Amino acid sequence: MARLDDAARRLHATLLVVGPRRAGKSALLRALRDRLPRAEPTDTAGAPLGEPLLDWLPLDLGTVGEWQVRLDLYAIAGTPDHEATRRLLVGDADGLLIVADSQAVRLDDNQALLGALTELLTGADGEPRDVPRVFCYAKQDLPSELVVTPEALDRALNPAGAPSVGADLLRGRGAVDALHALVRLVLRRHARPPAGS
Repeated sequence: MARLDDAARRLHATLLVVGPRRAGKSALLRALRDRLPRAEPTDTAGAPLGEPLLDWLPLDLGTVGEWQVRLDLYAIAGTPDHEATRRLLVGDADGLLIVADSQAVRLDDNQALLGALTELLTGADGEPRDVPRVFCYAKQDLPSELVVTPEALDRALNPAGAPSVGADLLRGRGAVDALHALVRLVLRRHARPPAGS
């Protein structure tokens, strides 16, 4: 959960990057690491290349509005055998960056991931926890006959109208925009104006 220091105007939040297997979660973290000057990349020790259990990227964004913002981004492997880790992190996430694979043949995988995510967010009362989320539609650089447009993906995956960004993560396009959109939502949710304003 977000840690706030109102007096010092500091926010430390945990963001979870989720998506189906090979949707582009690690590519998103690499793009952020390469483009944000204060990124402190850390590799997961002992994880096999290409499919680590967990990618972690701590970021110090400096001042955003009136707040000093520090983030911990976690991306969990999209395979079912990591369900316990996913459940643990989803429970503490302050925001979700959902990386959806834009390929038409992966639409069912995206929908299955969203169903599993809703299940993980559902509490004992049967209601899903409301967590700020942003959709990042990866692989928009592929030929148009292979991909679904961001507008069509919004209709299929994002009926609530959360912010969404089309992305080419291998070239880094869209990664920072998606993160900034999510940070704005998290700040709106957790940050309070200073006393007397």
